[in-house]
Amino acid sequence: MHALHAGPPRVEGRGDLDFSRAVLEDLYSYPLKRRSVAWLLWLVAGFFGGHRLYLDRTGTGVLMFFTGGGAGVWWLVDIFLIHRMVRKFNEDQARRKAEGLAPRQLAFMPARGEALPPEPYWAAKRSARVRLVADSFVMMLAAGSMGAFARGTGVYEPIIAVLALIAITLLGTRWDALSELPILRGFDRWAHRLRLFYYTNDPGGAVSLAFRQVLAAFAIFRQRRRAEAKLYLRLGVWFTIIFTTFDIIEALGIGGPGGFNPGSLMMDFYLTFFAVYAFAAPIGAILNKHILLQRSDRVIWVLSGIAVLFIFIGLV
Repeated sequence: MHALHAGPPRVEGRGDLDFSRAVLEDLYSYPLKRRSVAWLLWLVAGFFGGHRLYLDRTGTGVLMFFTGGGAGVWWLVDIFLIHRMVRKFNEDQARRKAEGLAPRQLAFMPARGEALPPEPYWAAKRSARVRLVADSFVMMLAAGSMGAFARGTGVYEPIIAVLALIAITLLGTRWDALSELPILRGFDRWAHRLRLFYYTNDPGGAVSLAFRQVLAAFAIFRQRRRAEAKLYLRLGVWFTIIFTTFDIIEALGIGGPGGFNPGSLMMDFYLTFFAVYAFAAPIGAILNKHILLQRSDRVIWVLSGIAVLFIFIGLV
């Protein structure tokens, strides 16, 4: 095995596509945050906590997300805090680099002086075919429930988010160009971080996956599970911000007809976030689990097809 201080480890077989040296070197960088970006996010997505998510303050970012920036008050107060938050993030990132710790975005990973195992430590426990069948049923349950949720609420944006998650997960292991495209590069790196998380943390069995977000309520007591919850929270918040921005533009008549209804907009806002967060986790965990177990491409595509099929079944 290759120690991280001598260069990121390389996993043989299918793992080469998930954890190539170039990808690990990129992920194991220590990027600093820019004040200009933080200010821009405060301006355009501050009510949703966008600037705090950018500065790796997921907890308070989610609180701002749910409170509309503390009814605008918290958003205004952050005018005086952004400079300090950027400075503290950069100082902590520099400290981690000096001490050989993993960068903040990979805080759940080994330090640079350690090595990754040649395969996930949980691989033997989760590789039985019967577990694949159980995971397939969980995929049906999660996808079908999502389709039914969309049909019952009329909120279809989460389906787009989960389909994007599936596409990014599949393409990220086979299409290197994805990592070079604007915007998609960020989602590709997010997907790689998710795979790295599951590489070093057991995704769990079928029951755990089926009730992923119920169990997430107890994540605060376990550091590793907090890291997983933060990854999915980021996905849910960012997709919700994107969809809500388009909804606001349309409601204001810039992108289409319709009146501005704040109550309806906020309801769609929270339903979208809930659905993305609740249904993306089991689907994402199952796909990544079987990618890391080096299942054949056919298995991965069948699992993805099951998700798409049962989303459609739930819709009708």
